[in-house]
Amino acid sequence: TRARRIAGGLLGAMKAAEHDTKWCNLQNLKKLLENGLITKTEYSLRRNQLVDELTGTSLTTLAASQYKRRRGSSASDMVSNLPAIIPRAPPDFTNFPAEKSIKYMYDLKSRTWTQKEVNLKLDTVPFSRGSLRVVYHMEMKETDKDGIEEIDEVPGEVKKNSRYVAKISMNPSDNKNKKVYFRDVETQTIAKYYADKFNSYNPPKKVDFIKACVLELIQREGNPIVGVEKFIPGPYRKHNSNYGYVSDEERNTPQAFSHFSYEASDHTLLICDIQGVGDLYTDPQIHHISGEGFGKGNLGVQGISKFLQNHRCNAICRYLKLPQLNAKVADIGTIPTTRLMALNNIQIVTMVQQAGAQLHSRTAVLPVLKRAVVVDNQKEDTGCSRCVLL
Repeated sequence: TRARRIAGGLLGAMKAAEHDTKWCNLQNLKKLLENGLITKTEYSLRRNQLVDELTGTSLTTLAASQYKRRRGSSASDMVSNLPAIIPRAPPDFTNFPAEKSIKYMYDLKSRTWTQKEVNLKLDTVPFSRGSLRVVYHMEMKETDKDGIEEIDEVPGEVKKNSRYVAKISMNPSDNKNKKVYFRDVETQTIAKYYADKFNSYNPPKKVDFIKACVLELIQREGNPIVGVEKFIPGPYRKHNSNYGYVSDEERNTPQAFSHFSYEASDHTLLICDIQGVGDLYTDPQIHHISGEGFGKGNLGVQGISKFLQNHRCNAICRYLKLPQLNAKVADIGTIPTTRLMALNNIQIVTMVQQAGAQLHSRTAVLPVLKRAVVVDNQKEDTGCSRCVLL
């Protein structure tokens, strides 16, 4: 029937778009290798994974086993064999064994880490996989100092709000160099700070980044580290990459946010690799003009230039009075109710740049916890007094 033909056409278009995205990621991966940002082994593993997804083959498992034979296994490497992915909703954790873990949380204002003990139940098989990590469902419950379970966000929905995801790197070296996980949380916290600044100008749609933390699984061999954040149900979309890719959908809000971050940082950094559910994002990448900090995906000036070359300013860029770059011919997509905001221009963000300087330093694998000192009922600043604007 005509309806079936239309449905079939739409499905084909969706599959083609997904194929194009993966092909673009494959090309970007090659650029990372050429620029010395990843090793040949990392390139091989990630390339094979993308080829798996494009062709339906199983080269990744073979490559992982070869890698393991060459380099040896790690006690903390929970995904050295790249387990099969089983897409599914969060399971019923009632009969899952509980385990104690140490939760590490990052505070951007003081640039310090704090910790607390939590109880969790971790799924046995991953339900999703990205270009760098496999993802497991997880249930986590926290207690206050009196041992009373804390209820997060929505009263009466404890079970729902205890749902999290645990992200584990597919690269064995990341499970040895555990500071990678802490850097990811710091990066996402900075992106969240910029999202708050973006929202302060009342764009038509607000954006946010999921609050992330790090868990140390102290009851497992090798005390492996995982990245953790809330489980967010819904269709997951990638809007741009760290090397100039823009999704065919080209939504106004995520593209304008990336442009905003560049202008608000006074051209010192750019937040990209925007992806998530709706406008609740996760796993961003930050390019910094120094090329330092923010992980291997920080392509520095080259990454920033790639975004600026491919970005097309939209109605939200115009509303924020950002410098116009390759402006779209017509206003399409989300459009503000007023053409221009009342303020003359956006304000330059400075505090977070000082925090960014902290990311460039060489810290311990597990950051030393800093205890706040109370002086005249106010917390003494525990940040580094030598951090300066980049």
